Amino acid sequence: MISVVKGGLTAVPGFRATGVRTGIKHRGLDFFLLASEKGSVPSAGLFTSNKVKGAPIQVTQKNLEDQKLGAIVANSGCANAYTGKTGLKNAEKMTKLTARALDMDPDDVGVASTGLIGTQLPMDLIQEGVDKALETLSNTWEAGENAAKALMTTDTMVKEIAVETDLEDGTKVTIGGAAKGAGMIHPDLQATMLAFITTDAYITPAGLKSALKKSVDQSFNMVSIDRDTSPNDMVIALANGLANNERITRKHPSKKFQEGLDKVTTELAKKIAKDGEGAKHFIRVRVEGAKNLENARLAARAVAGSNLVKAAVFGNDPNWGRIVTALGYSGASFKPEKVSISVRSEGKEAPVVLDGEGLPGESLNQASKIMDSDEIEIYIKLDSGKGAATAWGCDLTKEYVEINSKYST
Repeated sequence: MISVVKGGLTAVPGFRATGVRTGIKHRGLDFFLLASEKGSVPSAGLFTSNKVKGAPIQVTQKNLEDQKLGAIVANSGCANAYTGKTGLKNAEKMTKLTARALDMDPDDVGVASTGLIGTQLPMDLIQEGVDKALETLSNTWEAGENAAKALMTTDTMVKEIAVETDLEDGTKVTIGGAAKGAGMIHPDLQATMLAFITTDAYITPAGLKSALKKSVDQSFNMVSIDRDTSPNDMVIALANGLANNERITRKHPSKKFQEGLDKVTTELAKKIAKDGEGAKHFIRVRVEGAKNLENARLAARAVAGSNLVKAAVFGNDPNWGRIVTALGYSGASFKPEKVSISVRSEGKEAPVVLDGEGLPGESLNQASKIMDSDEIEIYIKLDSGKGAATAWGCDLTKEYVEINSKYST
């Protein structure tokens, strides 16, 4: 049984965190620090597929080669991406400053940044952040929440969650997470999006990497706000083993650990979709009857990511032609003449396409009324197999354009 508990990263025994303000960002907390009390522990990471990779991505990928980290340092307000050799040196310096403060090797520190692309980090403020963070680093719920707040840029809500679950051997483990993301969200991780996960499960690095990949594929990689993949997207998981459960490995995975991890990543992914820049509607796209899981995911992600579908949802316009078109270019294998589509919300449902044919006016009027809800589901039946998947997104609003028309100015 999975139960949600209060907090996020620091709900997991053996981890401390904090968020402080340095002035890198115009307002609010902007410097994040997460540290393992055991020092370096098994860790796994997934990173952006964007060919342009921010300096923090390059440094963290290198430091994760031994599959262990002891801390993660991050800032908001400056992405440190496309900043050349100076940016790379600054990212490395962030790890060195943090390592010195925590008495660990710089190679055991992961680094992340989010914010405006193309500007250099103010390293005097980074030093100030490390000093302040060291003073406030704590395992309290408040410290964990402040850490999550420090990741925010255009986000309007804190995104954190923690769960407890009993493993097959009866051991209780805790999994916590925090994320940021509201715009430039269309992750393709091997989200601008950052997510950090902690757990006290005893699991090998290979086992953690395998579980994380499976979890991200059905959560963060199924979110689309604006079809833009950031150069700074990353998900990092750290496992300190304090639960002392029977060891989880890649060859001997734990179904219950996977379910707990999936709960954390899925809830964080949904929070990101709900907090899309300027969003008025949260969209859930459910595809069933696909040829297989891969085809279901392709179809669901294409519809959730379609700007035309998003614009239609903003206007409560049941324009099913846009949904069908997105399915058509998704790459999924299906028979167009067998597609059925309906709109759902709050227990109400209105079909708009049945067996490949659009339905008349009254059904569309009912669908339009349903689409006025804050949260809607677009349900798609492909009727060609047993594959099923869910993707999440939000509508495309005038506020989104306003926010991104002056982001750098």
